[in-house]
Amino acid sequence: MDEYEKIRRLLAEYCFATDTGDTARWVALFTQDVRWEGGAFGRFEGREAATAYHQGAGDASKGFRHITSNSVIDLEGDRASVASYVQVFDQSGDQPALAFSGVYQDVVVKQDGKWLIKERHLHPHPSGISGGNG
Repeated sequence: MDEYEKIRRLLAEYCFATDTGDTARWVALFTQDVRWEGGAFGRFEGREAATAYHQGAGDASKGFRHITSNSVIDLEGDRASVASYVQVFDQSGDQPALAFSGVYQDVVVKQDGKWLIKERHLHPHPSGISGGNG
C-alpha cells in the first residue's frame, strides 16, 4: 500500500471509529498534540481532550454514517495536507437522510511508521475551500 492509500485508510478509520463509538480506536488516530476544530461541533486539543469529547457524544454517533470522499492529498515526506468532502447521514429513520455536508482540511503526519491526524478543521460549506495546493 502506498502512502496515499495509507492516508486514505486513516480517513476511513476515522469515520468507522466515529460511527461505532469506539473511543480508543478513534483517539489512536490522532497525534498527542492534535488540534480539532469542528465549528458548531466544538473543538479540542490533545488526546486527553479528544477522549473526553468522543465519550461525551455517548451513543449519539452510532446513528450516523460519516463518509469522506474526493480527498486531495499533498504529500511532502512525512507530512501531508488533505482536503476532503464529508457527508454525514442520519441512519435513525426508515431512510438515510443527509444530516451534514462540508469539507475537512487536515494535516496528517507519519510518526513511528503510522499516519496520524495532527490537525482537522471542519468547514460546513465547501465554497471558498481550496482543494489542495494544485
